[in-house]
Amino acid sequence: MKTLLEAVLDLADRVEASIDAGDWAQANELETARRAQLEKLLLAGAGALPEGALDAVRQRTHELIGLVEHHRRRVLREATTVKTGYAAAARYAQQLLDR
Repeated sequence: MKTLLEAVLDLADRVEASIDAGDWAQANELETARRAQLEKLLLAGAGALPEGALDAVRQRTHELIGLVEHHRRRVLREATTVKTGYAAAARYAQQLLDR
């Protein structure tokens, strides 16, 4: 049986895999479960945890935040490219109609 710490870290891995797969709904569900397990872990008491356990969870959380920010910036860049392309195509089409 997994410890709460192992469950939290395993869920973090699963969240990351879902993000990498582009399955944001699954990532959100897994993150909700990870937070619930993390809350249980903290309520159990930090004194019962192995040394460095909270640091590992904190580091993993920051890695997930960084991953999400990376994907967010990528999506924003792609959206800007699409918007720019759409505007250029619209201008071109309007020039054809104006002739």
